[in-house]
Amino acid sequence: MKRWLVLSLVVPGEFTEPVSNFLMERGATGIEEVEEGFGPVRLKAYFLQDGGERKALRSLRRYLKSLAKIDPGLVPTIDIETASIPEQDWGENWKRFFKPLRIGSRFIVKPPWTGIRLKKEDLPIEITPGMAFGTGNHATTRLCMESLEKTLKKKPLSVLDVGTGSGILAIAASRLGAEDVVGIDIDAMAVEIARENVHRNKVSENVRIRKARIGDVRKTFDLVVANLDFKSLKKARIPLIRHLKRQGVLILSGILAEEEEMLCQLYLKGGNLRRLETIREGEWACLTFQER
Repeated sequence: MKRWLVLSLVVPGEFTEPVSNFLMERGATGIEEVEEGFGPVRLKAYFLQDGGERKALRSLRRYLKSLAKIDPGLVPTIDIETASIPEQDWGENWKRFFKPLRIGSRFIVKPPWTGIRLKKEDLPIEITPGMAFGTGNHATTRLCMESLEKTLKKKPLSVLDVGTGSGILAIAASRLGAEDVVGIDIDAMAVEIARENVHRNKVSENVRIRKARIGDVRKTFDLVVANLDFKSLKKARIPLIRHLKRQGVLILSGILAEEEEMLCQLYLKGGNLRRLETIREGEWACLTFQER
């Protein structure tokens, strides 16, 4: 049976978001927040015990030391507790803190075990928590979904979701009316989870999930979305642009605000794209371009 490492630490309220985002970027499958009186918040981060969790723990210790430059009294007060739990207990913990979430003006992301009364215009998406990134709890996912809602106005449209993770963005595109959606990921587990979520949301007719790199995809699309990280987006610039149809839209997220302008100038280089919009949440940014 698989086991999960739980990292538990109490941080001041103002550091909750940056520390949570850091842990998600280092591979945490989920973050649980428990308020401990006024101000401090206990964070519990869940990592699959596959060897990578040890690297995440070392990275967290280095990150907390870097925060000491902002608040010299912070690091000495933070103790990191660790616990190993079996997969069954991990699943029960998810059920406690994965609650329905409204994103944008229409999306409702919810776990299968939670009922919720929907408005006529709501677009529900059921996501089963798993090892794949993408439950809507991270700002980068929410930003992509908001950008999709703004962009997917005309029908029919074709969409490519690069690094699909849980498949949430591919499902969101389908909910918005896209008739041909392809989600790709290089992680076999993510592909399996994404396919399960596509089936659960009954969009299998127009959403296909593949284990592939972007270079393996031969067709072009009306819209390409990639919620990755700065390094991956920088490396994938040319293939991402090449997969756009004429006047196609490109949505990029997973970018820190401090990386935003650098990545934007990189993608504008060559004159193939024009910048449509940038939206932000906290320290994260999402860029939208259109092919000229």
